[in-house]
Amino acid sequence: MERESISNIPCVIAGDFNIDFAKYSLHLETTDYVNSLLLNNFLPVIYMPTRITTKSATVIDHIYYYEGKNRNKNLELSSGNLWCDLTHHLPNYFLLYNKHPKIENDRPFIRMHPEKNIGEFKSNISIIDWTPIYNCNDLNKCYDYFENKIKHCYNNCFKLVKLSQKRAKDKKWFTPGLKRCSRHKNILYRKWRQSGLNKAEEKYKVYRKYYKKILIEAEQSYFRKLFDTKTNSVKQLWKNLTTVASLGKQKSKCNINTVIYENENISDTKR
Repeated sequence: MERESISNIPCVIAGDFNIDFAKYSLHLETTDYVNSLLLNNFLPVIYMPTRITTKSATVIDHIYYYEGKNRNKNLELSSGNLWCDLTHHLPNYFLLYNKHPKIENDRPFIRMHPEKNIGEFKSNISIIDWTPIYNCNDLNKCYDYFENKIKHCYNNCFKLVKLSQKRAKDKKWFTPGLKRCSRHKNILYRKWRQSGLNKAEEKYKVYRKYYKKILIEAEQSYFRKLFDTKTNSVKQLWKNLTTVASLGKQKSKCNINTVIYENENISDTKR
């Protein structure tokens, strides 16, 4: 730690240390442990209990941050615990982010279809003058007139907007229904942990089993359709495989020519 502090390089120490941070003022060894970190400017960022049982609540999962040269940057720090039923310990998070992040342009444009816009679309279609179609004998001109009017109404009522950053990270098979199920499962988990009742625990575990089942079925169904040879061409199948497996061209290569082992340089002379 002293070496990192002198080098002024930002550093994070994190792990399950099995040392209860909450006993800082009660346990001599814990006090010495924390003081040694503080003396080297490694500050704790997790303060709330990370393992909660019916009999105890301890802070045994730690994250320490030494900002080093980052102190002069426009950064903000955010940390805490998440309510989660995947592990016995609550997951911890530690975020460093710029107050003025760069604008990303990789999110696609989509059209939203709320009820208000649907009503507006129906209203606009109802007032279209279709007389030119009835008075025209050219089928192509009639179709062009019809298509242009419908497109004009559609584009005006359902404008293109950028997909939100939150939605852009969603898995394609994770439907809105699954999101509602996930939120309900988390609510049941919190109620069980906060109340400690056996009835709440049983209700949560039954729903969690049901949620896992439909989650697996949804994922399997999505990939089954994605690689269905009856509905997709060979070209489309390869395109889907490339997207799923991230087989696109690599933008950069990292070649290791030399490795230092026990103060000795080792290199591959054949390359």
